[in-house]
Amino acid sequence: MANVDSSGALVMRGGGVVPLANTALTEATEDEIQTDANFVGAAQPAGTFATQSLPNPTVVMAGIDAENDVTYAYIRSAGQIKAALPVSGLSSGMGMPAMLPYPKQLVSGDSVIVMANAATDREVGLSVACSNGEYHCFSVTPAAGGEHELVSVLTGQSIGETLQGRTVTHAFSMGGNNAANFSSPIYFLNGSGTPIGTVIPNDPAVDSGLYSQCVVRIALNSRAVFRTDA
Repeated sequence: MANVDSSGALVMRGGGVVPLANTALTEATEDEIQTDANFVGAAQPAGTFATQSLPNPTVVMAGIDAENDVTYAYIRSAGQIKAALPVSGLSSGMGMPAMLPYPKQLVSGDSVIVMANAATDREVGLSVACSNGEYHCFSVTPAAGGEHELVSVLTGQSIGETLQGRTVTHAFSMGGNNAANFSSPIYFLNGSGTPIGTVIPNDPAVDSGLYSQCVVRIALNSRAVFRTDA
């Protein structure tokens, strides 16, 4: 896979900005996007710059882009997802930077992780925010038609195993190269397989991934799935 351009920004409470850039982001694998040395003098983790240089390092808005597509992006803190970030391919970007449902304070060492993919890649991403302020990212790459379950990008576990007892309040999905193959939206299912919430996947070639309201109570046997016909 190729290296691709990626850029973006984190906007702090009070108006401070963390400019981000990586002109050699590794495609098809998670990679870090650090501060843009052209504007702040050095490339370093976003949290390190924010805590050293900005008076209030609390992220309230964000936007991350990359060519050709972005499946998800998040702030990683001590190996966990602190915030799942709004994303877009470089051909879109409308509406970004966009508000985070729940602001997050950065600490030194917090890093911005991006999953960029080729335009032909079918990986689907689901980013969610919960009422307790917790965020998470899920993904899966369809290989054929049928039902596909989105699983944690950290552990490979289901949304129920990952977020049991939480209430999802906001979500968005990036659909990968599946525009001609989707035969359902993303459904949140209960233990009986009945849809209890839904998200319409965005086309990363033309759409931004922005949070919208989606209220779903997550139980241990909850799943996030979609279907394709090829």
